[in-house]
Amino acid sequence: MNTLIEKLQRSWQLFKRSVQVIQEHPKLLVFPIVTALLTAGIALFFLAPVGLVLLAPHWFSSTKLQALAHSIGFLRLHHGPGLNFQVQPFGMALLGGIYLLNMFLATMASVAFNHQILEALNRRPVSIIAGIEAACARWRSVLLWSLLAGLVGLVIRALEERLAFVGRLVAGLLGLAWSVASIFAIPILAREPGFSNPFAILSRSAETIKRTWGEMLAGYIGMQGTNILVLWGSVLFWLCAGITAYLFRNGWLLLIAGVPWLFAVIIYGYLSNIASRVYLCALYLYASEGTVPSQFDASMMNMAWRLKK
Repeated sequence: MNTLIEKLQRSWQLFKRSVQVIQEHPKLLVFPIVTALLTAGIALFFLAPVGLVLLAPHWFSSTKLQALAHSIGFLRLHHGPGLNFQVQPFGMALLGGIYLLNMFLATMASVAFNHQILEALNRRPVSIIAGIEAACARWRSVLLWSLLAGLVGLVIRALEERLAFVGRLVAGLLGLAWSVASIFAIPILAREPGFSNPFAILSRSAETIKRTWGEMLAGYIGMQGTNILVLWGSVLFWLCAGITAYLFRNGWLLLIAGVPWLFAVIIYGYLSNIASRVYLCALYLYASEGTVPSQFDASMMNMAWRLKK
């Protein structure tokens, strides 16, 4: 019991220190929203024509758009009871390109965000434009990494869908190994522009982990212990709300209580996600450069690992 309480206390301390970084640089709160809107806008610009071609057979019949889609080899129409179509190789390649585009844009946004988190940890001003510019300056490295990450994701998904239970288990282990080995890939892209080869980036990320010992990423994962506190708090909140509604014989009290609870959970989830990224970047600085960001201390870093001498 004492061990659990200690872990929860450490998790809460890590969460508070990470939130402190966000308080000092409030632009970190709006950064994901801005980059998500920009990414969605660019993605929709390319997705809209493809979506129109795919949906046109369901909206219209015998249109020039259908004929064009068929002639360029995007899809093949099958007329009969209902209008069906089959995506052709050219269409599959185009959809694969859009998948890669989404991976590329998402990675660009993550690199921009992590670049500014690292700036915040070094007590430098945070700028959305500066983050985007830093990501754009690394676009070749980001593109190559997106190709590798997208290919690995497709292979793992194919194994999960086509193989039996053992195959899905193997695919799950491969996915876990990939997630751990590549956990520092985005901070490396943001911090070390000299790395452009995606395999070198993966090797650098894995090497950063190998240079440490102890409970690997225990602090990063342990920070999620605050979720347990939120869960317990939610259970207690709803227990009190249920008892109150029962005593007053008014079920509307549950709805009234549910609205602020829902907003609180959404806000916590968003803040927790950003705080986790902040702590991950702090771990990266400590593991790769041996420096402890001023917002943290060495004991907090050692919750995750200790550097090998």
